[in-house]
Amino acid sequence: MPSWVEILSGGPPKDDIPALARVVRVGDREWPLTRLAEEGVTTEAGVTLSWTAGQASALDSQRIADGKDVGNVRVKNADGNDLPHDVIFSFAYHAFWPDGEWILSS
Repeated sequence: MPSWVEILSGGPPKDDIPALARVVRVGDREWPLTRLAEEGVTTEAGVTLSWTAGQASALDSQRIADGKDVGNVRVKNADGNDLPHDVIFSFAYHAFWPDGEWILSS
């Protein structure tokens, strides 16, 4: 596991994605949350990702209810079963999955 020094000095995420942009990680693949918010639902790489509004960020204001709506994400496999996934910042994905696949567009 990389140290914090390595994480912070590992350079910016790929394709000029802001370091604090939220991304959805499924295995070693990543989708930008902004893309999912625009599309609503996408099916790629054997998974279906869906985004719906309604979850406030706990990091944007003193009151969570006043935070930015970052939405809810659901990930399912081809059989319709829920899959484990993370919603993390792009710098963390870049640091811990440096050889991961960034799925930026359909």
